[in-house]
Amino acid sequence: MQKSLIKINKKNKKGIWFFGLSGSGKTFASKFIKKFIKNHFIIDGDRVRKYISFDLGYSRKNREMQIKRVYGMSKLSIQSKLFPIISTVYMNSTIAKKVKRDGIEIVKIERNMKKIFKTHKTYKNKKNVVSLDIKYPKINSKRIFNSQKKLFCSELKRLILKK
Repeated sequence: MQKSLIKINKKNKKGIWFFGLSGSGKTFASKFIKKFIKNHFIIDGDRVRKYISFDLGYSRKNREMQIKRVYGMSKLSIQSKLFPIISTVYMNSTIAKKVKRDGIEIVKIERNMKKIFKTHKTYKNKKNVVSLDIKYPKINSKRIFNSQKKLFCSELKRLILKK
C-alpha cells in the first residue's frame, strides 16, 4: 500500500495540513499518516510554538503569525523534497489560499468538543480560545469527524489514497 500512496501523493499532493481544536486528533492523524509516506516531515504547531514561536501569545494576531511561520516551514520542506504533514489549531483564509496554491491538502478535524470544554480545566476562564473566543473563518477544506478510532483511521486512509 505504501508505494501506491507515495505515487498518489507525488501526483496530486505536496503535503497535508490538519487543523482543528486542541484534542481533536491532529497529532494522532499526523502520526498515522506518516506511516504511509516516505520523506515526510512533521510540522506540529505545538512544537513550533515551543521552539520557534515562543515569543507569541494566543491572540488572533499571534495565532496568525504562528501559522505564517508554519507555512514558511512547509514551503522549505517542499523545496527540500519532503512531504510536510502539518497540524495547527488555527487556520485563516489567507494562509489557506496559499497552502492550496502550493498543493497542500487542507483538512479540518472535528470532534464533539462539548465534553472536553466542560470537563477540561485548561479552558475554564481562559481567553483567546479557538472556537470559544476566536472563531474560525470560513475555510474551504475537507473535513473528517473523529468519533471512533477505527473509523477515523479509515477516513484518514481514504483521504490520502483518494485519487
